[in-house]
Amino acid sequence: MLDFFVSLSVAALSGMGVGSGGLLVVYLTLADGISQLSAQGINLLFFLFSSGASCAVNFRLRNIAWGVVGTLGVSGAIGAAAGALTASVMRPEIIRILFGLMLLITGVPSLVRSLGSFAVRKKSK
Repeated sequence: MLDFFVSLSVAALSGMGVGSGGLLVVYLTLADGISQLSAQGINLLFFLFSSGASCAVNFRLRNIAWGVVGTLGVSGAIGAAAGALTASVMRPEIIRILFGLMLLITGVPSLVRSLGSFAVRKKSK
């Protein structure tokens, strides 16, 4: 039951624009004891379905730049294949460390920006 509520929360955060994929992977590896590679695969599958509503809305509103979609699709497929091949020969501990570093590298600047804008709003009151 906890998995359901975590999934629902992650999907809601994602719908609000929060990059919450890392949260699901962290939950799956720490709370459920799933391996890093399996957790990342589950995360990708989860977001294929949870992003469906966004795709449908943006398609209907004609907000999709198809040229960009094609370029990102091809380069993403190549990158995914290269990443899967690389991950298949790496030790799980190294993958976990690299994933944690990636979360820090992408999350800390976002946190600093958020705290900065919070401080600016607080000063203006």
